[in-house]
Amino acid sequence: MNGSTTGPWLVVVTGWTGAGKSTIADRLGSELDATVASFDWVMSGLRALPEVWADIEQPVERQRRVGWNLLSRIAEQQLRRGSSCVLDLVAREEPRREWADLADRSGAGFAVVECTCADAELHRSRVDGRQRDIPGWYELTWENVARGRSLYEPLPEPKVVIDASQPVEHNLELVRRHLAGDLA
Repeated sequence: MNGSTTGPWLVVVTGWTGAGKSTIADRLGSELDATVASFDWVMSGLRALPEVWADIEQPVERQRRVGWNLLSRIAEQQLRRGSSCVLDLVAREEPRREWADLADRSGAGFAVVECTCADAELHRSRVDGRQRDIPGWYELTWENVARGRSLYEPLPEPKVVIDASQPVEHNLELVRRHLAGDLA
């Protein structure tokens, strides 16, 4: 991060499905030398076990809670090692508070990056054309994503909001400045 940050970080990269969360999380993970833990990747491991998946698939809130708990354990393990961790998911306020508390207890920095996309046609083209190839996972249709976009609950400040219609390098610079404390 160009020497602008020190110590471990717990960074939550959240926002709309298909708005570049994984791209930002992966790039940020490389820059921070951090573990990147993705909700979809973690949950795909459970989905591969039908006897387990059947118990958590419905209701969706149970699935979310299981995923959040798994991500929390990965983050805690990394922070205990003195390492940074980047979480990649569509987050809610309750786990965000838990992760902020975890970072505080661990003496780590905490940041939220919220990904949006002001250009709905660009957003749709990204969703329609994406192939993440996560074993045992699925791709959402634009109809699913548009519904999620309309129901999305932004997390409270402090956070940095980035727009996927802007270049990735521009958005990474906003995130770097946020972590360095240069953005209000």
